[in-house]
Amino acid sequence: MLEDLYKGTETNRSRRRFLRVGLTGAVTLAARGMTVLIGLVTLPLTSHYLGKERFGLWLTLSSFITWVSIADLGLSNSLINSLSTADGKNDKSQAQLAVASAFWMTSAVATVFILTVILTVPLLDWPGVFNVTSPESAREIAPALLVIFLFCALRLPSSIINCVYQGYQEGYAYQLWNGLSGVLGAVGLIVAIKLQAGLAWLAVAFLGSMLLADLFSAIYLFGWRREWLLPRWKFFDWRQAKWLLRQGGQFWIAQMSAVMMLQTGLLMVSTMFGASESAGFGTTLRLFGLVGAVQTAFVAPLWAAYGEAAARRDYGWLSQTFKRSIRISLLWSLPASLAMFVAAPLLFKLLVTADVTSDWHLRLAVMAMEVLNSMARCVSTLLNGLGAVRSQAVFGPVGGVVNLTVAWLLAKWIGIPGVAWAAAICLLLFWIGVMGSEARARLRVMNEEVRDYAA
Repeated sequence: MLEDLYKGTETNRSRRRFLRVGLTGAVTLAARGMTVLIGLVTLPLTSHYLGKERFGLWLTLSSFITWVSIADLGLSNSLINSLSTADGKNDKSQAQLAVASAFWMTSAVATVFILTVILTVPLLDWPGVFNVTSPESAREIAPALLVIFLFCALRLPSSIINCVYQGYQEGYAYQLWNGLSGVLGAVGLIVAIKLQAGLAWLAVAFLGSMLLADLFSAIYLFGWRREWLLPRWKFFDWRQAKWLLRQGGQFWIAQMSAVMMLQTGLLMVSTMFGASESAGFGTTLRLFGLVGAVQTAFVAPLWAAYGEAAARRDYGWLSQTFKRSIRISLLWSLPASLAMFVAAPLLFKLLVTADVTSDWHLRLAVMAMEVLNSMARCVSTLLNGLGAVRSQAVFGPVGGVVNLTVAWLLAKWIGIPGVAWAAAICLLLFWIGVMGSEARARLRVMNEEVRDYAA
């Protein structure tokens, strides 16, 4: 009787995890669908308004938003694991300490980052870095970069909001706010274009609107949904902060490696071939990124689910779900990427100016990168959920450096597609090969533990 009750409880937990993952995925698709729809409207507006070089520069500068988002030293990622573990143990006190400690540490990091940006940005030769030719572009780079860095730094503490929702497997609630953030950002961008603003003011309108949505989300979460998690100073715990930093350090190195592999392509294209050439490359990345966005909507919520399942030693569910995520991801990414490969020329005609193009070789390289990245996301999500980021912290930087080196060599040899091929090669070797082996090894150990316990 007790065994049947235990199995029933385990089954209910499994169903609850899948329900939350499915709900988060569905809400994410709806929220991002609205954002993507508005984004497709703003893409031609931005392209026609800015012209080829400034449009390519805008796409490259926008990629820096991802760079700044990981400047929190991995605190947000370690917080997700801490909260999912606390949820598995029903420990509210631990959650309070974790949230408060992460918030105040992130705020300190944001303050240091802002001071560093204010002191260093005016000193560098940004027109030379981005290889721009027009005086207008050269004049706008530094102010636009300053705005992007400052606003993204201000958004760093708000990353705690996402962590709380993800840690309690309620990502669907956050995605509603994230959808509002995307909509407000796009509306702000449209207004700035209508007012014929420069790049810096476009960044202010875009990121300022998103910051406003973050504020609304924080008021809802800490004033209504989970008011007991409000990050009060009295809950700050230095031992908890050091633990988060120690765990987050490995996450941060892994994130930096992913940025080196997947987010430096636009800057490399701009530096080697000119800012105008990054327009076609960046637009291609955005179109194929839609394929990845759908997959990420359902894979990302598994992070906290893996952590909670590991805390409850539900290893069978972990192994089965990971294998299922790989299969479903490939069943989606392969045909969807192929469809995007075929449809991209028509979408380019509809969305950007005639001088912004993408040939078949570039589309093929980005397609390969997206399919391989869909598998890499599954591997990283499992390892992150288990807190097993050492292999990512060790081999990730190696992969990042190899990617930059191979990208430069291939770009010299075959042109812009070489940058995407380099990322695809490194994803296959390091994330799917090395780290995939780590994931399989951990699952094998867990399955053996389950068999030993059953025996």
